Amino acid sequence: MKIIEEPQLEVQRKLPWLIDVLLYPISVSGVIHLAIFLFLPPLVWGFLSRFAQTGGIIIFGPLFVGVYLLLVGYMLYYICLCIFDSAKGGRRAPDITSLDLPNAGEIISQLFLILGAIAICFWPVALYYVFTKKIDLVFWVLSACGIFFLPMALLAGILFDATHALNPLFIIGSISRTFLPYCGLVPLFCVLGGLLAVIVSKIFYVRSPQTLEHAIVQIIMVLNRLFMATLTYPGMVFIYLAMVTAHLLGWFYWWHKDELDWGL
Repeated sequence: MKIIEEPQLEVQRKLPWLIDVLLYPISVSGVIHLAIFLFLPPLVWGFLSRFAQTGGIIIFGPLFVGVYLLLVGYMLYYICLCIFDSAKGGRRAPDITSLDLPNAGEIISQLFLILGAIAICFWPVALYYVFTKKIDLVFWVLSACGIFFLPMALLAGILFDATHALNPLFIIGSISRTFLPYCGLVPLFCVLGGLLAVIVSKIFYVRSPQTLEHAIVQIIMVLNRLFMATLTYPGMVFIYLAMVTAHLLGWFYWWHKDELDWGL
């Protein structure tokens, strides 16, 4: 369990609320991380592609996947840090010193924690689609339910830093105690979900492979699109808005910690 200490800073916003929130990523560390998230994946892809041309995709394919997982994992780790810091009253994207840099194990652990929160919220719609192969009214209702519960599941999982916080009863109880202000968070996650759907639809729109060679080519195409997605307009907006949303999610805890009564 993480401990949310009282912040040693002035939490009163000096700018109008909306402007100050939108400027959340504009700190030295925030701008550096935005640049890393936007430009590093394409640079890494270009570097790894040269090795693939000389050594073959079969040899370097696992390296591609491993490096990309670490990049995505670190991005999620920093987003979680934004939530945690904002839960203490932070108003700008936090700094990461050399002592705070996570190792590969911490990155993977955080990645699986977030995936667990997503799975808890979306397993009903996933099962429905697997068994029915339909995108109908039931599908969208289940998807809406998943998005509704996702903010609280992420907040609980990240602040407690444990899977036991993903208990559905605990999540529902927390939502019921802060229902009206919590509903204000949900539209932001709907926007993020829509942007992610646009990005994913472009990445994974590939034909079914007919041969092993064709399958390898398809894997290369998907990886290439994953690495280059950050330089698209939806990708740029998604990353920036994800940091702003993380800030608002953390501040939601800061303002309603008494109602939530999590003991952090």
